[in-house]
Amino acid sequence: MCTPRTASFSLFLVCLLLLGTGALAHEEQTPVIVDTDMGMDDVRALALMLSSPHLKVKAIVTADGASSPEAGIRNLRCILSFLGKAEIPIAAGTTLAAPPPPWREISEALGWAKLPGSREGQPGCPAAKEAASLPQRSAGHEQGSRSGAASLIVKTLTESDQKVSYIGIGPLTNLAEALQMNPSARSRISSIFYYGTPPDDPKPDWNTSRDIRAVRAVFAAGVPLYAIQLQDERLLTFDSALLEEIRRLDSPASRLISLLYEDERVKKLLVQNHFKAWDETVALYVDNPQVGTFETVGVGSPVFELSKWEKEAARADYIEILSRSDSQQLDPRIPVVLQDYPTDPALFQEDLRPFVPRIIALHGIEEWKAAVLTNELHRHLGIYSVLGAKMGILAREILTASLDELTVESHAGLKPPLSCLNDGLQVSTGASLGRGTITVPKSGSPAVEAVFVKGNGKLRLRLKDSVKDRIRTDIQSAIRRYGDLTPEYFKEVRRLSFEYWANMKRGEIFEWEFDYR
Repeated sequence: MCTPRTASFSLFLVCLLLLGTGALAHEEQTPVIVDTDMGMDDVRALALMLSSPHLKVKAIVTADGASSPEAGIRNLRCILSFLGKAEIPIAAGTTLAAPPPPWREISEALGWAKLPGSREGQPGCPAAKEAASLPQRSAGHEQGSRSGAASLIVKTLTESDQKVSYIGIGPLTNLAEALQMNPSARSRISSIFYYGTPPDDPKPDWNTSRDIRAVRAVFAAGVPLYAIQLQDERLLTFDSALLEEIRRLDSPASRLISLLYEDERVKKLLVQNHFKAWDETVALYVDNPQVGTFETVGVGSPVFELSKWEKEAARADYIEILSRSDSQQLDPRIPVVLQDYPTDPALFQEDLRPFVPRIIALHGIEEWKAAVLTNELHRHLGIYSVLGAKMGILAREILTASLDELTVESHAGLKPPLSCLNDGLQVSTGASLGRGTITVPKSGSPAVEAVFVKGNGKLRLRLKDSVKDRIRTDIQSAIRRYGDLTPEYFKEVRRLSFEYWANMKRGEIFEWEFDYR
């Protein structure tokens, strides 16, 4: 039986989650509703929660804070589309009468114009001006007014077959409205995790002071509530070193965060070490309760405050969540005549065997399948055919496309070695000459580049110059040592292909541009 103690509540939280979900949090996904005001740290926290294997996001609502609810919902729609989570229900909350914060413009900009549009055919992501010009709701807390956010919260809670955890990383306006709309809904909330101070704190933080009346109502609801607020020196700093480590990962969430920091204004703040893992603290704790400890604010009180935070453990968890393989986002390639795709090293040629476990571990099973089939089709292990397989898998990930869903235009030409890219592109995307879904224009200079189209979205991928230079240097070295097109030369190309296949991450070796037509 779970019994709370007076000082340490990490174990107690796990017990609450167990009671709320019927299993330990890390054995089954914990259902959550996320309430966000869509600041930079909110977006990073969303990337973590939407990537966490331990959380099931049931709904997301936007509050009036760093962004307006309407601009926030537009940006949120872009995030969900980018991460392949467009099916999650979302709703905008009530606009408050309070003036916007001075950082609203940068919060609403966030470089969204660089993100792909929705895979459902929704409009592309608005730039800062467009987002800022969106219509506003009337001021909040008017008698009888109800936002879409409050309605969605009540609906999600009442229709869930188990209790739901509520994660507030902005003002609590939406939850206060929902509890006023349907007071019985509080019995469907297992716990509330809030990045902010209690309403009676002598120095209330920004989230609390933004709508202190709502905070008072939520804290008085009697639901177990975990208030998370730390001094900046105790928080994980989101600095250039952490961003660089994230950029080396290969997942939709890591690419999303990387894109947020392309804006020059944001880069300047990053250099100044302005960013802390504020809202991410909530996401990291709910994903892994072992990184923090809570204390009760009083005997018998349902409110707890974070007292201890394991900064280094939180940083490790941050990277671990974001490093989840992209291949988990892909629809798996189903065998047609095989019973299964081989992964046992003993089934492969002797020189490939040592690479097999590493390739699968680093790049995922779907890239492995595509590259193996490409090499068999291509009839020898070549550098550009492997790059074609990696490029096609990356295009499917970015566009959240299944096999046979893309139309491809390859710019690799029809002359080897660059034209070898075409075989990898066909296998990895399912586009084929037989279906008429891949074309190779005869005009223009050949390049390791291709354009992928899905619906109204057009993605252009090209090999980075630094990678091209490395390949050129390695090939020239092989020619000097073994001669051109000799048996020894092809043996060296095979060895280089193994090395590139194993060590080149598809998310790092290509540049890409996205247009919404």
